Amino acid sequence: MPNRTPYTQPETYFFLIILILVGVLSFLVFMPFMTTLILSATFAVLIYPIHKKILEAFRGNSVLASFVTLFGLVALIIIPLFLIAAQVFNETTSAYYHVASNDSNVSLTIDALQNSFNSKVEAFFPGVTLDLRNYVTVASTWLLKNIGSFFAGTISIGIRLFLGLFALYYFIKDGHSFIKLFQEHSPIPREHTDVLIKKLRTSVRSIIGGSIVVALCQGIVSGIGFTIFGVPNPALWGTITALSALIPGVGTSIVLIPVVAYVFVAGTLWQGIGMGIWALIAVGLLDNFISPKIIGGGLKIHPLIILFSIIGGLTFFGPEGFILGPLTISLFIALLDIYKLIIKKEEKALEEQS
Repeated sequence: MPNRTPYTQPETYFFLIILILVGVLSFLVFMPFMTTLILSATFAVLIYPIHKKILEAFRGNSVLASFVTLFGLVALIIIPLFLIAAQVFNETTSAYYHVASNDSNVSLTIDALQNSFNSKVEAFFPGVTLDLRNYVTVASTWLLKNIGSFFAGTISIGIRLFLGLFALYYFIKDGHSFIKLFQEHSPIPREHTDVLIKKLRTSVRSIIGGSIVVALCQGIVSGIGFTIFGVPNPALWGTITALSALIPGVGTSIVLIPVVAYVFVAGTLWQGIGMGIWALIAVGLLDNFISPKIIGGGLKIHPLIILFSIIGGLTFFGPEGFILGPLTISLFIALLDIYKLIIKKEEKALEEQS
């Protein structure tokens, strides 16, 4: 076998230039679908524990197990979320119209809720009042802007959804092959690559699977309670409850306490009691028992960071930023952990030399 002639320095530079140019072109080819691929990979990480059990039930038939996992995800999560999002958009549009046009029924509801809340607040903080009408207008405008952009292009949504599900199927089915490919071609050492994959997987399940999924569940459970006890626009207020669940310290109480007060004012005594019990048991159960089980021993990030990563993600990425924002923070934290490993390794090498 002939000896391989090593590259000269000009040949090496030429090869690197070609590699960089082709790499940039490859990135530009994938860039229109980058968000779709990232979201699909994220969902694959989240549902893989469930897929693993389905795979065992089908005795290692990865094709059938992946199809069943994907079908279950579409039927139980994606379709209901789309229906909820459509209902939220309709209710937000209606609420914004009624508030902007000073509808008498809406004004009466807002005034009753505002007076009930302010009377409680002023007992502890004299002079502090809540301009609920302004907050409702601002919140509905913000929701219209973000949710409306999501429904702006029906054809585009359909194409992205199809491609996302198509990619998700293969991420579920061949996830280990993709990970192995990344490990073999990663420019960083194998040990650091393995740490990056492990940390990223853990942070995705902790942040998105723990905080965001629990917040969405709290919003859905709250929306069901709002529907049962006659709160107007239950899907809209359920969405606001889900967002408030991410606010550290106060959480869902910032929405549920005024809503319970509204039900007491606008409804009957039993409706108010029922709404209060629903808020304490149904929503509190999710926060105090289910959330720790989902997060488990995974990565724990302060809720304030998660909240701002979601808001910043929505501002920067659009509707997909609800996931991409926290995912970016997850990747940053994983890279910081690798950086600490590198620093420790260098310090250890210096100690051995000295």
